Amino acid sequence: MAGYDGQKNAVKERKRRKFPVFWCLYLLFVAAMLVFWFCVADYVKRGLVRYEENQPDRKIEEIMDRLRETGLEEYLTVEDISRFETPEVYSREFHDRVDGAILFCTSARDQQSTSAPRYELYANGDLVGYINLKEVSSQPLLVFLTLSQWDLDTVEIIPPKASESVQVTVPESYRVLINGQQADERELADGQEISDEFEYVASYVEVPKLVTYEADGLLERPVVTIYDQDGAEVSFQEEYAEGKLQVRVSQMQETEMPQELREMALKNAERYTNFFSADLPGCKSSVKPIQDMFPEDSYYLDLAETYRREDMWMYSAHSAPEFQNEKVEAYIRYSEDLFSCEVSFDKNMYLTRVGSTRTDTTHSRFYYGLLNGEWKILDIKTLLEEEQEE
Repeated sequence: MAGYDGQKNAVKERKRRKFPVFWCLYLLFVAAMLVFWFCVADYVKRGLVRYEENQPDRKIEEIMDRLRETGLEEYLTVEDISRFETPEVYSREFHDRVDGAILFCTSARDQQSTSAPRYELYANGDLVGYINLKEVSSQPLLVFLTLSQWDLDTVEIIPPKASESVQVTVPESYRVLINGQQADERELADGQEISDEFEYVASYVEVPKLVTYEADGLLERPVVTIYDQDGAEVSFQEEYAEGKLQVRVSQMQETEMPQELREMALKNAERYTNFFSADLPGCKSSVKPIQDMFPEDSYYLDLAETYRREDMWMYSAHSAPEFQNEKVEAYIRYSEDLFSCEVSFDKNMYLTRVGSTRTDTTHSRFYYGLLNGEWKILDIKTLLEEEQEE
């Protein structure tokens, strides 16, 4: 019995020893698996965090912070600039546009590839450019992901819109500067124009033609400076509407008149008015007393001839005219062969038949041309009617 009991106790002892070993090993295995999967989960979690942190949308936030600090002006490039503008003008205009503005960006609506992310850049809600990222490195992450590193590739700034233009019409001998740069044949519009004031003059001598310079694609309202044929700056009126500046100078600049021309112009004007009051010897017989002042085929000789034949007899008898308030001014030299000036005076006469005084006032612009070495009156424009209208 003793042997049987001993064998039985030995079996029980083996069973007792076997039980804790199995469960210990099982618990160890479970713990190991828990640790393993915890490590796997932690690794995946950290990998996903790294993946999210390196997404382009996260990188663009860093880039935007950098751009807010450094500014955007250095990225502005303008390829097609008018020669009347400078890059500094565009830079200043763009700076004024974004200075103090709220900058933000969104994924570009025309996004074409995830390998080259593109973002639209806004300033206070206005689209001002694009930001392009580039992949600088990549490495496998987990099994199904690739970890990419992104950085700034390019910043494309949309230049300020150049929508201003200018049109300047001046005599062809004048010099035009737009924003300090001289306009030349590159800006000349087709065709030339002759001012209405040279209607009769143009048939005798070469008259100053009007030319037009046009410049488009300007960023700001331009500054126009005009110089006459002698280099003197010319004053003018501007008209500005809908982004277009218009300047027109059809009358040339007045200059100092030589004394001999002044005396000639006054003498001729007085002779001309004396013809019509029958105060020149021989004026009732022909126009010869004033013929030397005009070209042979002058319209004004025909006018004088008609007056001599039909109306001169009506002029009342009077004393010899006396001239007062004589002025010769507003001298304009168009060329070596052409000038004009204003002549004004009062002609006082005593009407012998009625016993009263009469005053005839003359204020006209006389146009003189050099024909065969002699100055001739080519045209006369009265200014009295304009003064009365004013």
